[in-house]
Amino acid sequence: MRFYTMLLLLIGWAELAAAQSPALLQAYARTSAVAGREEEASRFIESLFKAGTLQRDRLGNVVLVLGRGTPRRLLVAPLDEPGYVVSQIQDNGYLRVAPVGGGQVGPLFHQFLEGHDVRIITERAAVNAISCVPSSHYDNQRAEPERNKAPFSWQAAFLDVGAASAADVAQQGIRLLDPLTLDKQPALIGQQWVAAPAMKAKAAAMALATAAQTLAAAPVKGTVVIAWTTQELLNGKGFEAVANQYGPFEEVYRFDRTLATEATGTGQFLATQALLAAGPGQVLVQPPRPGRKPVLPNAKLATARTILLGLPARYANTPVEAVAVADVQELAKAWLLAAEAPTAALVALPLPAAAAGPAPPALLPSVKLLAGLVAQYGVSTAETPVREFIARQLPAWAKPVVDQAGNLTMTFGQGKRHLVFVAHMDEVGFMVDSIRPNGRLVLALKGGAFPWLWEAQPALLHTPGQADIAAVFEPRPAYMQATKSTFTIPLTVFAGYTSAQQAQAAGIRPGSTSVTMPKQLRPLGARRAAARGLDDRVGCAALLLSLQGLDPAKLPCRVTYVWSVTEEIGLLGSAFAAQQLQDATVVYPIDTFVSSDAPQESQAFGYCPLGQGAVIRVLESPNFAPRNLVREVHALADRNQIPIQEGMTAGGTDGLEFLNYGIPSVPLSWPGRYSHSPVEVLDYRDMDSLVRLLRALVLPPAAAKSASQVTKPRR
Repeated sequence: MRFYTMLLLLIGWAELAAAQSPALLQAYARTSAVAGREEEASRFIESLFKAGTLQRDRLGNVVLVLGRGTPRRLLVAPLDEPGYVVSQIQDNGYLRVAPVGGGQVGPLFHQFLEGHDVRIITERAAVNAISCVPSSHYDNQRAEPERNKAPFSWQAAFLDVGAASAADVAQQGIRLLDPLTLDKQPALIGQQWVAAPAMKAKAAAMALATAAQTLAAAPVKGTVVIAWTTQELLNGKGFEAVANQYGPFEEVYRFDRTLATEATGTGQFLATQALLAAGPGQVLVQPPRPGRKPVLPNAKLATARTILLGLPARYANTPVEAVAVADVQELAKAWLLAAEAPTAALVALPLPAAAAGPAPPALLPSVKLLAGLVAQYGVSTAETPVREFIARQLPAWAKPVVDQAGNLTMTFGQGKRHLVFVAHMDEVGFMVDSIRPNGRLVLALKGGAFPWLWEAQPALLHTPGQADIAAVFEPRPAYMQATKSTFTIPLTVFAGYTSAQQAQAAGIRPGSTSVTMPKQLRPLGARRAAARGLDDRVGCAALLLSLQGLDPAKLPCRVTYVWSVTEEIGLLGSAFAAQQLQDATVVYPIDTFVSSDAPQESQAFGYCPLGQGAVIRVLESPNFAPRNLVREVHALADRNQIPIQEGMTAGGTDGLEFLNYGIPSVPLSWPGRYSHSPVEVLDYRDMDSLVRLLRALVLPPAAAKSASQVTKPRR
């Protein structure tokens, strides 16, 4: 039979075209195409062709017709993907969501949304949001810890867009039923695999685009209709509309994302074997969904032979669904074979200029500094990039020292009173613990966090002296049958290695290769931002910002700034610093105030709202700040009209080690949401308040008041 002949030709195809560019696959994987709202993806497809080449119908299907006469063939790939819509806008500015296009595939499908960056597609533009997650610091305070719960469901989801009211939400252009997905970070693994949400369908659309460009470059036999269809996951009507408008067809070659097998990456595609042997007249009838009537066969397809095509994948139905570039090339060739053009050389598709996106907005200097700090990676014991960045930002008069523990310290000013300020450079993350014979990397968690927030997400490997390596955190074994939100086995990473020797040759070293996920500072509304590692990049930034314009010769006291290491795994850096600074009068640790100002938290504990100023952490798990020093800080803030709050919260700070030498600790903070998650949130006004407070603590009273008046932002 003809299709069997095609398969033999495909197996023997020696020429390997590099038409399926990994960069193109990554660019298209970033597009949003929630079922019924596929405009962003369809615009990308159109940008690959000369203007006017493709047609778009009233349902949003994108179609190319080549040739004329018989045989008439239809080649089809879907545009859509599962996602969500904004189902409610609350008076407090939080959003609720509902699923669209497939609902739930496996018990963890919605959990992969929790605690991650989100992209809302409004009529005007894409808007940043984050999916809220409880703070890990409070888990022992809860009647039912998060780690004991069933997998996260969409009914429990809240979105934070940096708004304090429904009016704030409206100002961002967000409306009810706007579609949204994860903010996608496609990972290119070993130049061989591309991993992203709905990657099988995304890759199929690019394979069909490659086949379309190739077929358009030369005459075709008969009529070939090539279509990228909408609403497949809703009701399949995009496909039906194309069939009715352009049919009848003798043959249909339709991509089916439900065809599944584990990918080996050796250049394969899937096809429905049962239909290969079927003669003319075979009709594809989609199985009816529960509660719905069966879809009737389309009259324009009554005599068509339908072949379903698919792609092998790894980690299907997760945010790191991975396809092999070689497999995508084979799928493109399969469509050429279907159109009886088996010898055509695949055309390379250029990366559209629009794929780069708009230029980012200009940032205020303080925000730019914070963004630069966030962009550094520094898991506990691997803080060197953060330390080097901070050292480059210091004023010319500074004389920083790296001590034996790895802390960056500097002392300036004069006088008997000695004030110490400490902010930690490290962040929660992982270290490679071992390498399995199959090349998988086994991880050890450094710091406290919910491990499921890293599961099935993009990863980065950091080895000193080498470029970062893209990878993915693998989902747990049997993730399609999970019954709990968490798991007890270590997380593993796939970086494209097939053996331990290959991983070692790439420079992976247990104990020194750290593992994180990609991050950047993402604005939320006009005054807030989200990022992984704001704990304690905001503290580090506040110390740096407080030095701007400072004249150390005019200070009435000695001041030591410490940017410490290993805070998240036991305060090791501050323990060394405290030994060296036993003459300190008081220590002010600068760290996050884990606020319960979030929809999934009880406001009975740790409540300090964002946007209302810096916080004195009067009571934390291991410390109760002295009353007289708390009053002193509060009075200073009042005199300088610096907004400030007082509160209690869970967790401790670097100040704990100074207590061993009788040095009182007064932790100063900014309120932060969603602690130790990929989406920690701050309000810039609180960071500004903290910077002004730090300056007031070290400057003479008159100078402090003057500096506060200069730096006080307009409200």
